[in-house]
Amino acid sequence: MATPTTPRRRVRREKPLLIHYWRTVTLLALVAIAATIYFFVRGPRGPVVRRLNGYITDVRTLQKEYAHFQGKAMKPDLQQAFEQAADRVSAGDYPGAESILQGVVKTAPVPVVFNDLGILYLQLNDRARAINAFRDALARDIDYTPVRLSLGRMPDAASGIADPVTAEVEPNNSIPYANVVGMDRPVEAEISTEADQDYFRITTPPAPRDLIEISLTNRSKTLAPHFRVYDDEGNILPVNREQRGAGASFSFVIAPPPNTTYYLNVSGDNTSVGAYAIQVKPLKKFDSFEPDDDIYSVHALTLGQTIDANIMDADDSDYYSFESPRSGVVSIDIENRSGVLIPALTTFTPDRRTSGFGPDLQTPGASLHHTMAVQEGQTYFIQVWSQAKTAGEYRLKVE
Repeated sequence: MATPTTPRRRVRREKPLLIHYWRTVTLLALVAIAATIYFFVRGPRGPVVRRLNGYITDVRTLQKEYAHFQGKAMKPDLQQAFEQAADRVSAGDYPGAESILQGVVKTAPVPVVFNDLGILYLQLNDRARAINAFRDALARDIDYTPVRLSLGRMPDAASGIADPVTAEVEPNNSIPYANVVGMDRPVEAEISTEADQDYFRITTPPAPRDLIEISLTNRSKTLAPHFRVYDDEGNILPVNREQRGAGASFSFVIAPPPNTTYYLNVSGDNTSVGAYAIQVKPLKKFDSFEPDDDIYSVHALTLGQTIDANIMDADDSDYYSFESPRSGVVSIDIENRSGVLIPALTTFTPDRRTSGFGPDLQTPGASLHHTMAVQEGQTYFIQVWSQAKTAGEYRLKVE
């Protein structure tokens, strides 16, 4: 009888540790390569940055427009606020950005800020306020390209929807509903009932300050127009308050600061009604050296140079500077080229302190002569102004 054999047991051989090591290294290398390719193609994930089509973030645009419309350099806090609004837009916080720009526009009412407000209002589904903001920009620059492009992207926006009006649009019976009027763009309107009131909003031209003529042409023999001018805070200005009869037309001139909002109000005296047209026109009475209304905005003269300038109104003042090439005395001559101007002169030291005054003239049309002591290589300042609320042209020479 055969003896049964014991089956052989398979012995499992352990693989060398070196093989496990290289497998692990190879796997980690493949994972690293895959991750590198993934991030290279997809890019690193950071905070989501939102951009609005038409929204302008470049602070250089704000600086340029502020200098043009206001006639002076912009303060740093305006730049910071403008950049903060852009940061809010990037974060998708449109109400926060709108709130910041509402503060900016009070001291920097320039087209770029109104454009950005209009874009934000569209995002906030406030179409009416968007159009009003775009209209404010176009009232300052009728061809402002960013606003024109933004209006072109608005669905169902009628042509000219944000343009300053050329015909009265009711309701405009209070300041909040005032029609925006552009410079040199006549507007046809009508006092249609005894209780009718028409309000219009104007924005004065960019710097330098100019004289503005406001005229009302009566289209009716029945309307006795009553006219008021309000500043941007709703205060009535003391201009042109005389009574006018039925059918009367009129015009008057004001000298407002540049880029400033005013409201015009027309109604009928004694329950009168009728059609009329209103127009606001800049007279361009400033001289070529404006703006030079303060000692930090001066026009530099060369000794012996003769310049022609003018005092535009009682509030106008012209500042000049000159550097003396020698020590001694210089003469200042103001030749009057007007029959009504009574010129006045103030002189200043190099540190801008008052050093003297010219002769006190009393006669309209008189010329002025004055001398002052100077030191070689020093810069001096002079101010030409007027007495008795007079205005007119003059010729200046320092030698």
